Amino acid sequence: MSSWQSDYLTLHTRLRQARESQHLTQADAGACIGVSERTFRDFESGKIDRPAAEVFRLAHVLGIKIIISDGVIADGVD
Repeated sequence: MSSWQSDYLTLHTRLRQARESQHLTQADAGACIGVSERTFRDFESGKIDRPAAEVFRLAHVLGIKIIISDGVIADGVD
């Protein structure tokens, strides 16, 4: 598995964990990004992809910050 695939799976896992910890249903989360429960369920399970704007919107609603990195780590920053 390549690095981006591992990161992608981690993102899906963290989004699901955050949704569950906030007691949101898949229908609730789907409504936050304007998709049906079925579409959200397929996205959350990794069966389909969603546009980046929807993923960032969902992360924001769930309190998750997505950090874009070029792989360079500055002193004192992980």
